[in-house]
Amino acid sequence: MFKIKIGVLTDKPQPVEGFDFTSNYVKSCTGKVNEPASNILNIISCFGDNRTARKRPEWIAQSKDGPATRANKGQGFLWDQICPNVKEYKTTLLNLIHKTSKAQITGIHLSCIGFPGPKYCTCERCKNLHKETQMDWIQYKSKTVTDFVSKASKIVKENKKTFSVNLLPDPYFGKERYGEDLPSLEKHVDFFIVPIYDLAYQTTYWLKTLAYGFRKQTKKPLYIELYAANPGPKQKNLQAAIVKISKYVDGIILATHDSEIAKQIRKNLTFC
Repeated sequence: MFKIKIGVLTDKPQPVEGFDFTSNYVKSCTGKVNEPASNILNIISCFGDNRTARKRPEWIAQSKDGPATRANKGQGFLWDQICPNVKEYKTTLLNLIHKTSKAQITGIHLSCIGFPGPKYCTCERCKNLHKETQMDWIQYKSKTVTDFVSKASKIVKENKKTFSVNLLPDPYFGKERYGEDLPSLEKHVDFFIVPIYDLAYQTTYWLKTLAYGFRKQTKKPLYIELYAANPGPKQKNLQAAIVKISKYVDGIILATHDSEIAKQIRKNLTFC
């Protein structure tokens, strides 16, 4: 038997009974912005923003492999991604973070905090800034991401709310690929969330490998977000996935996007 925290990600901006905490997007990767949701963890998608990419295509992250958009089929992007060095866009994000942190919420969580991949971004902004820093490519990217997270953290903590960020599911090369440097980021966050989605979870050894990798690199609380929507994994597979990684994490977040589904799944998780 074991006891870990169980959270839920839903589409409704209100707490779900039976969970240790509830999370909901105040700004999703679609670009839509909602009003802050009271008494829950409010999520802000930072550089993933389809709406802004449509309106300001010159802000989209670039590389020799093409723009970081869903239309770039060879790269498999799930949403359009803005260059992390667009000052006007970062100001908008920080203003939203400030507004949200003033509301009656439990905390702010940032997703899409980094670069789209190892070859991004090579727009003129990034070329010039990279040259000015006189850093190598990887250090320049990680400094860009950490500096933004640091500014966001200061705003949130001044308003006495919890602050956390997403990490993409690569505990070994996240700094190189996305600019996500765990030792630098953990100075500014209360906890990390790593989304590891699968539609079945029929095999789970890879979940354990990833959870172990992140656990070895940070002492901050670590949460793994598992896909639990409908259609999705069978209940027994989801439970097996939770058991497999429970030794390495402080909590699990079920991405159900549906409060009623969430309640039913939680009811069946009698060992948590």
